[in-house]
Amino acid sequence: MTLNILGAVLLAVGSVAAYLLASPRAGAPAAGWFPDPASGTPRQRFWDSRAWTGHVVEAGEPAALGHRFRGRFWGPWTGYLAGAAVVLVAGAAVYRSTEQIHVLAAASLLSMAGVCWAFYRFVNQQLALDDVVDQLQVLAVAGGAAGATLLIAANINALIIDGIGISTATATVGFVEEGTKFLVPLALFLLGTYRDPRAGVALGMAGGFGFAVAETTQYAYATAAATGPDFCGAATSVTPGSVIQEQVFRIFTVSPLHWLWTGIAVAIAWRLWHLHGRRGTLGAVGGLLMVMVIHSLNDSSATAFCDNPDAQGLAALLRFPLLIVMYVVFRAWTRKSTPPQLIGRVTRAWTPRHLPRPVQGRAPVLETAAGTAQRDTPSDE
Repeated sequence: MTLNILGAVLLAVGSVAAYLLASPRAGAPAAGWFPDPASGTPRQRFWDSRAWTGHVVEAGEPAALGHRFRGRFWGPWTGYLAGAAVVLVAGAAVYRSTEQIHVLAAASLLSMAGVCWAFYRFVNQQLALDDVVDQLQVLAVAGGAAGATLLIAANINALIIDGIGISTATATVGFVEEGTKFLVPLALFLLGTYRDPRAGVALGMAGGFGFAVAETTQYAYATAAATGPDFCGAATSVTPGSVIQEQVFRIFTVSPLHWLWTGIAVAIAWRLWHLHGRRGTLGAVGGLLMVMVIHSLNDSSATAFCDNPDAQGLAALLRFPLLIVMYVVFRAWTRKSTPPQLIGRVTRAWTPRHLPRPVQGRAPVLETAAGTAQRDTPSDE
Protein backbone atom coordinates (compact mmCIF):
# COMPACT_ATOMS: atom_id res chain seq x y z
CA MET A 1 0.00 0.00 0.00
CA THR A 2 2.82 2.40 0.86
CA LEU A 3 4.48 1.88 -2.53
CA ASN A 4 1.16 2.37 -4.31
CA ILE A 5 0.61 5.68 -2.53
CA LEU A 6 4.17 6.77 -3.28
CA GLY A 7 3.73 5.75 -6.91
CA ALA A 8 0.46 7.68 -7.26
CA VAL A 9 2.03 10.81 -5.76
CA LEU A 10 5.12 10.62 -7.97
CA LEU A 11 3.06 9.98 -11.10
CA ALA A 12 0.71 12.88 -10.43
CA VAL A 13 3.31 15.39 -9.25
CA GLY A 14 5.86 14.51 -11.93
CA SER A 15 3.37 14.61 -14.80
CA VAL A 16 1.74 17.86 -13.69
CA ALA A 17 5.12 19.50 -13.06
CA ALA A 18 6.39 18.49 -16.50
CA TYR A 19 3.24 19.91 -18.12
CA LEU A 20 3.40 23.19 -16.19
CA LEU A 21 7.13 23.59 -16.89
CA ALA A 22 6.63 23.14 -20.64
CA SER A 23 7.01 26.34 -22.61
CA PRO A 24 6.81 27.02 -26.36
CA ARG A 25 10.24 27.08 -28.00
CA ALA A 26 11.01 28.52 -31.40
CA GLY A 27 13.49 25.78 -32.17
CA ALA A 28 17.24 25.94 -32.29
CA PRO A 29 18.58 26.74 -34.72
CA ALA A 30 15.87 28.59 -36.65
CA ALA A 31 14.53 27.15 -39.89
CA GLY A 32 16.85 27.50 -42.88
CA TRP A 33 19.09 25.84 -45.45
CA PHE A 34 22.24 24.03 -44.30
CA PRO A 35 24.80 21.68 -45.87
CA ASP A 36 23.12 18.29 -46.22
CA PRO A 37 24.68 15.96 -43.60
CA ALA A 38 23.35 12.90 -45.44
CA SER A 39 25.17 13.70 -48.67
CA GLY A 40 28.83 13.91 -49.63
CA THR A 41 28.07 16.27 -52.51
CA PRO A 42 27.61 20.08 -52.52
CA ARG A 43 23.97 20.05 -51.51
CA GLN A 44 21.81 21.87 -48.98
CA ARG A 45 18.89 20.44 -47.04
CA PHE A 46 16.13 22.36 -45.29
CA TRP A 47 15.95 22.27 -41.48
CA ASP A 48 12.45 23.30 -40.35
CA SER A 49 13.62 24.32 -36.83
CA ARG A 50 12.79 20.84 -35.48
CA ALA A 51 13.90 18.27 -38.05
CA TRP A 52 15.68 17.73 -41.34
CA THR A 53 13.13 17.65 -44.17
CA GLY A 54 13.31 16.14 -47.64
CA HIS A 55 13.72 19.52 -49.38
CA VAL A 56 17.17 19.80 -51.00
CA VAL A 57 18.93 21.98 -53.55
CA GLU A 58 22.26 21.52 -55.30
CA ALA A 59 24.27 24.41 -53.85
CA GLY A 60 26.93 25.34 -51.32
CA GLU A 61 29.66 23.11 -49.92
CA PRO A 62 29.56 19.49 -48.76
CA ALA A 63 28.75 19.05 -45.08
CA ALA A 64 31.59 18.30 -42.67
CA LEU A 65 31.05 14.79 -41.34
CA GLY A 66 33.29 14.88 -38.28
CA HIS A 67 35.64 12.19 -36.96
CA ARG A 68 34.98 9.05 -34.96
CA PHE A 69 35.43 9.27 -31.17
CA ARG A 70 36.48 12.89 -31.45
CA GLY A 71 34.77 16.25 -31.25
CA ARG A 72 31.95 16.16 -28.70
CA PHE A 73 32.18 12.43 -27.93
CA TRP A 74 34.14 12.79 -24.69
CA GLY A 75 32.99 15.15 -21.97
CA PRO A 76 31.82 15.56 -18.36
CA TRP A 77 29.56 12.51 -18.71
CA THR A 78 32.58 10.31 -18.01
CA GLY A 79 32.93 11.95 -14.59
CA TYR A 80 29.27 11.24 -13.74
CA LEU A 81 29.77 7.61 -14.75
CA ALA A 82 32.90 7.29 -12.60
CA GLY A 83 31.10 8.92 -9.67
CA ALA A 84 28.26 6.40 -9.98
CA ALA A 85 30.77 3.55 -9.80
CA VAL A 86 32.45 5.04 -6.73
CA VAL A 87 29.12 5.42 -4.91
CA LEU A 88 28.19 1.81 -5.64
CA VAL A 89 31.58 0.49 -4.53
CA ALA A 90 31.38 2.44 -1.26
CA GLY A 91 27.81 1.33 -0.59
CA ALA A 92 28.65 -2.28 -1.38
CA ALA A 93 31.60 -2.20 1.04
CA VAL A 94 29.41 -0.90 3.87
CA TYR A 95 26.67 -3.41 3.07
CA ARG A 96 29.13 -6.32 3.02
CA SER A 97 30.40 -5.42 6.49
CA THR A 98 27.07 -4.50 8.10
CA GLU A 99 24.48 -6.38 5.95
CA GLN A 100 22.23 -3.32 6.18
CA ILE A 101 20.25 -3.59 2.97
CA HIS A 102 19.07 0.03 3.27
CA VAL A 103 22.65 1.10 2.63
CA LEU A 104 22.91 -0.92 -0.59
CA ALA A 105 19.46 0.23 -1.69
CA ALA A 106 20.44 3.89 -1.24
CA ALA A 107 23.74 3.32 -3.02
CA SER A 108 21.91 1.54 -5.86
CA LEU A 109 19.48 4.43 -6.22
CA LEU A 110 22.23 7.05 -6.35
CA SER A 111 24.45 4.96 -8.61
CA MET A 112 21.62 4.16 -11.03
CA ALA A 113 20.69 7.85 -11.13
CA GLY A 114 24.34 8.70 -11.83
CA VAL A 115 24.55 6.25 -14.74
CA CYS A 116 21.30 7.65 -16.15
CA TRP A 117 22.56 11.21 -15.89
CA ALA A 118 25.89 10.32 -17.48
CA PHE A 119 24.11 8.87 -20.50
CA TYR A 120 21.75 11.84 -20.74
CA ARG A 121 24.62 14.32 -20.74
CA PHE A 122 26.39 12.24 -23.40
CA VAL A 123 23.35 12.35 -25.68
CA ASN A 124 22.93 16.06 -24.92
CA GLN A 125 26.41 16.67 -26.33
CA GLN A 126 25.34 15.08 -29.61
CA LEU A 127 21.81 16.55 -29.93
CA ALA A 128 21.89 19.80 -27.89
CA LEU A 129 18.88 18.64 -25.88
CA ASP A 130 19.26 21.62 -23.55
CA ASP A 131 18.02 23.82 -26.40
CA VAL A 132 14.58 22.20 -26.36
CA VAL A 133 14.05 20.88 -22.81
CA ASP A 134 15.68 21.84 -19.52
CA GLN A 135 16.99 19.56 -16.80
CA LEU A 136 14.13 20.20 -14.36
CA GLN A 137 11.65 19.03 -16.98
CA VAL A 138 13.62 15.84 -17.48
CA LEU A 139 13.63 15.26 -13.72
CA ALA A 140 9.85 15.78 -13.57
CA VAL A 141 9.21 13.21 -16.32
CA ALA A 142 11.60 10.74 -14.65
CA GLY A 143 9.72 11.19 -11.37
CA GLY A 144 6.38 10.62 -13.07
CA ALA A 145 7.70 7.48 -14.78
CA ALA A 146 9.07 6.18 -11.47
CA GLY A 147 5.61 6.63 -9.98
CA ALA A 148 4.02 4.78 -12.90
CA THR A 149 6.51 1.96 -12.34
CA LEU A 150 5.48 1.51 -8.71
CA LEU A 151 1.76 2.01 -9.26
CA ILE A 152 1.13 0.32 -12.60
CA ALA A 153 3.90 -1.94 -13.89
CA ALA A 154 4.79 -3.51 -10.52
CA ASN A 155 1.18 -4.37 -9.74
CA ILE A 156 0.32 -5.73 -13.18
CA ASN A 157 3.45 -7.89 -13.24
CA ALA A 158 2.65 -9.20 -9.75
CA LEU A 159 -0.93 -10.06 -10.76
CA ILE A 160 0.29 -12.00 -13.80
CA ILE A 161 2.94 -13.87 -11.80
CA ASP A 162 0.51 -14.81 -9.01
CA GLY A 163 -2.39 -15.62 -11.31
CA ILE A 164 -0.83 -17.25 -14.37
CA GLY A 165 2.85 -17.85 -13.68
CA ILE A 166 6.34 -16.51 -14.18
CA SER A 167 6.64 -17.76 -17.78
CA THR A 168 3.60 -15.75 -18.85
CA ALA A 169 4.86 -12.74 -16.90
CA THR A 170 8.20 -12.74 -18.75
CA ALA A 171 6.38 -13.12 -22.08
CA THR A 172 4.16 -10.11 -21.42
CA VAL A 173 6.61 -7.95 -19.48
CA GLY A 174 7.67 -5.93 -22.52
CA PHE A 175 4.10 -4.84 -23.21
CA VAL A 176 3.47 -3.98 -19.56
CA GLU A 177 6.70 -2.13 -18.86
CA GLU A 178 7.17 -0.35 -22.19
CA GLY A 179 3.54 0.74 -22.09
CA THR A 180 4.11 2.11 -18.59
CA LYS A 181 7.27 4.02 -19.54
CA PHE A 182 5.57 5.40 -22.67
CA LEU A 183 2.60 6.65 -20.66
CA VAL A 184 3.90 10.01 -19.36
CA PRO A 185 5.66 11.13 -22.59
CA LEU A 186 2.59 10.22 -24.67
CA ALA A 187 0.22 12.03 -22.30
CA LEU A 188 2.34 15.18 -22.54
CA PHE A 189 2.45 14.90 -26.34
CA LEU A 190 -1.33 14.56 -26.55
CA LEU A 191 -1.64 17.63 -24.34
CA GLY A 192 0.31 19.58 -26.96
CA THR A 193 3.69 19.85 -25.23
CA TYR A 194 7.20 18.51 -25.95
CA ARG A 195 6.45 17.80 -29.61
CA ASP A 196 9.93 18.63 -30.87
CA PRO A 197 11.61 15.32 -31.88
CA ARG A 198 14.63 16.15 -29.71
CA ALA A 199 12.37 16.90 -26.76
CA GLY A 200 10.74 13.53 -27.43
CA VAL A 201 14.12 11.81 -27.21
CA ALA A 202 14.75 13.54 -23.87
CA LEU A 203 11.34 12.49 -22.54
CA GLY A 204 11.77 8.91 -23.74
CA MET A 205 15.09 8.60 -21.96
CA ALA A 206 13.63 10.27 -18.85
CA GLY A 207 10.82 7.71 -18.79
CA GLY A 208 13.40 4.93 -18.93
CA PHE A 209 15.48 6.61 -16.24
CA GLY A 210 12.58 6.81 -13.82
CA PHE A 211 11.72 3.17 -14.42
CA ALA A 212 15.34 2.03 -14.04
CA VAL A 213 15.90 3.89 -10.77
CA ALA A 214 12.65 2.65 -9.21
CA GLU A 215 13.11 -0.95 -10.33
CA THR A 216 16.79 -1.14 -9.37
CA THR A 217 16.08 0.18 -5.87
CA GLN A 218 13.24 -2.33 -5.44
CA TYR A 219 15.45 -5.18 -6.63
CA ALA A 220 18.01 -4.45 -3.92
CA TYR A 221 15.41 -5.33 -1.29
CA ALA A 222 13.83 -8.15 -3.29
CA THR A 223 17.14 -9.88 -4.02
CA ALA A 224 18.35 -9.64 -0.43
CA ALA A 225 15.07 -11.06 0.90
CA ALA A 226 14.79 -13.87 -1.68
CA THR A 227 14.49 -17.24 0.00
CA GLY A 228 12.36 -19.05 -2.58
CA PRO A 229 13.12 -20.56 -5.99
CA ASP A 230 14.53 -18.65 -8.95
CA PHE A 231 12.89 -18.25 -12.37
CA CYS A 232 13.35 -21.93 -13.13
CA GLY A 233 12.19 -23.23 -9.74
CA ALA A 234 15.64 -24.02 -8.36
CA ALA A 235 16.50 -23.16 -4.77
CA THR A 236 18.51 -19.97 -4.30
CA SER A 237 21.18 -19.09 -1.79
CA VAL A 238 21.48 -15.40 -0.95
CA THR A 239 24.70 -13.88 0.36
CA PRO A 240 25.83 -10.25 0.54
CA GLY A 241 28.24 -10.98 -2.29
CA SER A 242 25.51 -12.39 -4.55
CA VAL A 243 23.23 -9.42 -3.85
CA ILE A 244 26.01 -6.97 -4.70
CA GLN A 245 26.88 -8.88 -7.87
CA GLU A 246 23.25 -8.80 -9.00
CA GLN A 247 22.98 -5.06 -8.40
CA VAL A 248 26.19 -4.30 -10.27
CA PHE A 249 25.02 -6.42 -13.20
CA ARG A 250 21.63 -4.71 -13.22
CA ILE A 251 22.90 -1.13 -12.98
CA PHE A 252 25.53 -1.34 -15.69
CA THR A 253 24.11 -3.87 -18.16
CA VAL A 254 20.39 -4.57 -17.65
CA SER A 255 18.81 -1.26 -16.67
CA PRO A 256 20.34 0.75 -19.56
CA LEU A 257 18.16 -1.33 -21.87
CA HIS A 258 15.10 0.33 -20.33
CA TRP A 259 15.94 3.83 -21.51
CA LEU A 260 17.33 2.60 -24.83
CA TRP A 261 14.08 0.74 -25.60
CA THR A 262 11.84 3.64 -24.64
CA GLY A 263 14.20 6.13 -26.30
CA ILE A 264 13.98 4.18 -29.57
CA ALA A 265 10.18 4.03 -29.48
CA VAL A 266 9.80 7.74 -28.72
CA ALA A 267 12.47 8.80 -31.24
CA ILE A 268 10.61 6.94 -33.98
CA ALA A 269 7.15 8.16 -32.96
CA TRP A 270 7.95 11.83 -32.39
CA ARG A 271 9.91 12.14 -35.62
CA LEU A 272 7.25 10.44 -37.76
CA TRP A 273 4.46 12.47 -36.19
CA HIS A 274 6.37 15.69 -36.77
CA LEU A 275 7.19 14.97 -40.40
CA HIS A 276 4.01 13.13 -41.45
CA GLY A 277 1.30 14.00 -38.91
CA ARG A 278 -1.32 11.30 -38.44
CA ARG A 279 0.11 9.38 -41.39
CA GLY A 280 3.10 8.58 -39.19
CA THR A 281 0.99 6.80 -36.56
CA LEU A 282 1.35 3.36 -38.13
CA GLY A 283 5.15 3.64 -38.02
CA ALA A 284 5.01 5.04 -34.49
CA VAL A 285 2.93 2.11 -33.28
CA GLY A 286 5.24 -0.26 -35.14
CA GLY A 287 8.28 1.17 -33.34
CA LEU A 288 6.63 0.76 -29.95
CA LEU A 289 5.55 -2.81 -30.71
CA MET A 290 9.06 -3.62 -31.89
CA VAL A 291 10.68 -2.64 -28.58
CA MET A 292 7.88 -4.36 -26.63
CA VAL A 293 8.54 -7.65 -28.41
CA ILE A 294 12.34 -7.37 -28.02
CA HIS A 295 11.90 -6.57 -24.32
CA SER A 296 9.66 -9.60 -23.80
CA LEU A 297 11.98 -11.91 -25.75
CA ASN A 298 14.91 -10.75 -23.65
CA ASP A 299 13.14 -11.45 -20.36
CA SER A 300 11.61 -14.71 -21.63
CA SER A 301 15.12 -16.08 -22.14
CA ALA A 302 15.28 -16.45 -18.32
CA THR A 303 12.51 -19.08 -18.35
CA ALA A 304 12.63 -20.52 -21.88
CA PHE A 305 15.61 -22.83 -21.37
CA CYS A 306 15.18 -24.13 -17.82
CA ASP A 307 15.66 -27.72 -19.04
CA ASN A 308 18.83 -26.89 -20.98
CA PRO A 309 21.57 -25.27 -18.86
CA ASP A 310 23.84 -24.75 -21.89
CA ALA A 311 21.17 -22.88 -23.82
CA GLN A 312 20.29 -20.92 -20.70
CA GLY A 313 23.91 -19.84 -20.29
CA LEU A 314 24.12 -18.83 -23.96
CA ALA A 315 20.92 -16.80 -23.65
CA ALA A 316 22.41 -14.98 -20.65
CA LEU A 317 25.57 -14.16 -22.64
CA LEU A 318 23.53 -12.80 -25.54
CA ARG A 319 22.20 -10.04 -23.28
CA PHE A 320 25.57 -8.29 -23.51
CA PRO A 321 25.59 -7.90 -27.32
CA LEU A 322 21.90 -6.98 -27.08
CA LEU A 323 22.90 -3.88 -25.11
CA ILE A 324 25.30 -2.87 -27.88
CA VAL A 325 22.76 -3.55 -30.63
CA MET A 326 20.08 -1.51 -28.86
CA TYR A 327 22.49 1.40 -28.44
CA VAL A 328 23.28 1.28 -32.17
CA VAL A 329 19.56 1.28 -33.03
CA PHE A 330 18.94 4.12 -30.57
CA ARG A 331 21.76 6.14 -32.12
CA ALA A 332 20.55 5.42 -35.65
CA TRP A 333 17.18 7.01 -34.93
CA THR A 334 18.20 9.83 -32.62
CA ARG A 335 21.09 11.05 -34.79
CA LYS A 336 18.53 11.94 -37.46
CA SER A 337 17.78 14.90 -35.17
CA THR A 338 21.37 16.13 -34.73
CA PRO A 339 20.91 19.89 -35.33
CA PRO A 340 22.78 21.83 -38.04
CA GLN A 341 25.08 23.73 -35.68
CA LEU A 342 26.60 20.43 -34.47
CA ILE A 343 27.22 18.84 -37.86
CA GLY A 344 30.98 18.34 -38.16
CA ARG A 345 31.47 18.92 -34.43
CA VAL A 346 29.98 15.66 -33.21
CA THR A 347 31.66 12.32 -33.73
CA ARG A 348 30.91 10.92 -37.19
CA ALA A 349 28.73 8.15 -35.76
CA TRP A 350 26.23 10.85 -34.70
CA THR A 351 26.07 12.55 -38.10
CA PRO A 352 22.51 12.17 -39.52
CA ARG A 353 21.98 9.44 -42.08
CA HIS A 354 19.00 8.04 -44.00
CA LEU A 355 17.13 11.34 -43.90
CA PRO A 356 13.85 11.82 -45.84
CA ARG A 357 14.05 11.13 -49.55
CA PRO A 358 15.28 14.28 -51.35
CA VAL A 359 12.68 16.48 -53.04
CA GLN A 360 14.54 18.53 -55.65
CA GLY A 361 13.65 22.08 -56.60
CA ARG A 362 11.02 22.72 -53.93
CA ALA A 363 11.36 25.10 -51.02
CA PRO A 364 8.95 25.25 -48.08
CA VAL A 365 6.71 28.27 -47.67
CA LEU A 366 7.38 29.93 -44.32
CA GLU A 367 5.52 32.58 -42.41
CA THR A 368 7.41 35.81 -41.84
CA ALA A 369 7.29 37.74 -38.59
CA ALA A 370 4.72 40.05 -40.20
CA GLY A 371 2.50 37.10 -40.98
CA THR A 372 2.90 37.11 -44.78
CA ALA A 373 4.05 34.07 -46.68
CA GLN A 374 7.36 33.93 -48.46
CA ARG A 375 9.28 31.19 -50.25
CA ASP A 376 12.50 30.45 -48.39
CA THR A 377 15.60 30.03 -50.57
CA PRO A 378 19.09 28.84 -49.73
CA SER A 379 21.91 31.27 -49.27
CA ASP A 380 24.88 31.42 -51.59
CA GLU A 381 27.28 30.78 -48.74
